[in-house]
Amino acid sequence: MPTRRIRTAALVSAALAVALPAAAYVLPTSAILRRVGERRAALGADTFEATGTLEAQGPAAERLTQATGVAAPGARLTAPARILVKVPRRCRLELAPPETPEAERPFVALRDNRLTGPLAEVPAAAALVRAVCALLAVPTAGDASEPYAAALAARGVTVAEATLGRFDGRLAYVVGGRAAEAKPLAWIDKETYQPMRLVSREGPALVDVRLLGWGSATGGDWLPRAIEVLDGDQPRLRFTTEQAAANPKLAEALFGGPAGR
Repeated sequence: MPTRRIRTAALVSAALAVALPAAAYVLPTSAILRRVGERRAALGADTFEATGTLEAQGPAAERLTQATGVAAPGARLTAPARILVKVPRRCRLELAPPETPEAERPFVALRDNRLTGPLAEVPAAAALVRAVCALLAVPTAGDASEPYAAALAARGVTVAEATLGRFDGRLAYVVGGRAAEAKPLAWIDKETYQPMRLVSREGPALVDVRLLGWGSATGGDWLPRAIEVLDGDQPRLRFTTEQAAANPKLAEALFGGPAGR
């Protein structure tokens, strides 16, 4: 009998642990996004640069090979890469093989919601820069809730709705609906207000971009340790940060704009 009671109590505890996030108080979306903006504004930086390694597999590796000519043995590509972020809403992912001159590096850049570069035709690469811009390149002067809401709405997220869920072992606000729904959603860490994840459409498919490892020795609070792109449950791209810098000088031409800072 005592054993049965213990089992019953354990089952009840497990059920409560699952139910509590759904029952807990959820901040209004505007308050969530305002605090995300405050967290980013406290960094005191409007440009970021990360150098590291890009790994691609499956169709993404095949498309990258077609677009760049970089070999991908076994449908898996690994190459040095760089991510550049400039507020407001300018982002760039480029492959940086040591033998390739900087001016000839394959890239995809986003500026004014317009993609440019040979990698723009690779859905996983396009999804990565769109997500990075929506989560990390929003202007944060003053109340950033409206700019963040506009950036997420542009990716299809219903910003009027927010729930609680879990991601990567942490409790998170889920903006746009419930975590289990197959629709555009954004995850924000409930404790730190760091952006964690964005699911949005790239063409006909939902693509899942995950920002992992905030507070690492390499990325700190500026940039995550890794950014992963999944198509369904299939991994397509992973960028791993090896070095990061805040406030580097980044020319507009890098993002498809006129020359100059």
